[in-house]
Amino acid sequence: MRKAARPLLTFLLGVAAIPVAAPAQDSAGYAAPFPDTLETRVFPLFAMMRTANGWAEALRRDPVLRKLAAERAARLPGDACTPTPHCLADPWLWTKADVTIVDARLRLLSKDRRLAAALAEPMRRSGRFARHAALDDPAFIAAAWTDAAAAINRVIAVYARGEAPLYSKIDAMIFDPLSPDFATVLGSHGIATATLKREGDLVFDPALRYAVGLMQMNERTDAGSYRPLLGGDNEAAVRALGTTPWQKFPYTALLVFGHGPEDAQSRTGVMGHVRMRIAAELFAQGLAPFIIVSGGNVHPNRTPFNEAVEMRRLLIEQHHIPADRILIEPHARHTTTNLRNCARLLLAAGVPADRAALIVSDDKTIRYIGAPDLAARNLREMGIQPGTIGPGPNPFSLSFIPSPVAFHVEAADPLDP
Repeated sequence: MRKAARPLLTFLLGVAAIPVAAPAQDSAGYAAPFPDTLETRVFPLFAMMRTANGWAEALRRDPVLRKLAAERAARLPGDACTPTPHCLADPWLWTKADVTIVDARLRLLSKDRRLAAALAEPMRRSGRFARHAALDDPAFIAAAWTDAAAAINRVIAVYARGEAPLYSKIDAMIFDPLSPDFATVLGSHGIATATLKREGDLVFDPALRYAVGLMQMNERTDAGSYRPLLGGDNEAAVRALGTTPWQKFPYTALLVFGHGPEDAQSRTGVMGHVRMRIAAELFAQGLAPFIIVSGGNVHPNRTPFNEAVEMRRLLIEQHHIPADRILIEPHARHTTTNLRNCARLLLAAGVPADRAALIVSDDKTIRYIGAPDLAARNLREMGIQPGTIGPGPNPFSLSFIPSPVAFHVEAADPLDP
């Protein structure tokens, strides 16, 4: 018996040694049943519809949606039309009438309470639609659809039609929309998307693939990078979180935001060095057991340097902060999303939600973060307040308690939803 047990023991030890995949950046109590990709980060509703029990089949069978899918396919142009690029892009847009038809069918399907709950319950737990949480299930699902359709239209407007995004200096399309070469590329993209259908497509899928393809063509795939966020550079720090004696520290983490240099050779900018030095000093004083650095590939436009990654490297090399005490938030492109994304990371990583973190920056930026103008900008650009800001212990800091509403996905900002 002992000899027989030895191979089994060896096998079990081998299984235990296999690395477990790091979880995605989800809210507490929710684990997404689909891959953490660019598509599912920007447009989570469609992935949820495909995985919610009964929904994919109900959507495929619905005669009105089948008719709408055929009508939309018939609108698509051939290999030439005028004026470009609008005539190539516009047929992929969701018209007001299209949106209304889908809205009505979703509400009708949601009259089946069991079917509605199969979709609405995981949507609510995910936090990705938190702005609509007060609505009943049919209205909740319909509101999420309206947002998703608007998000697809926004991607098409910016990355096919050449309209200016909110931050045109860093988020605009990379092509000249009036160039004949762009019309050729856009036409080929449209024909490929229309032709390469998949068995089991839902009414949303062609336009969804068209929008995601536009982001890929424009090399604007930031939202899908550094996934899963709790793995990679964050894996060691996430493990350390589980053994941290939180009661010994006044704050849970020091939040340090990137500065966004316009010098193409600078990886963090001058002010970034000032902020890191302040954070390193406060870390040495024992104000918090971790530092979270936040910032994406932002300035200058299409920079290869990621602010969070570079700040982590410099904190380790120049300020001698242990690597397992630093977490990166590598997506934020503005102060608004610095706050929101840090709130998500704090909550997803299991940092005590009833304790404050500490925003650390230069004194001028701290005054801006604590002012009403940024709070108004949060609502204008993200539709939510990602947490509660209060006074800090010195002129270089503010306290911050994250809110679960921060998990709401603002897909109208596809580079960092």
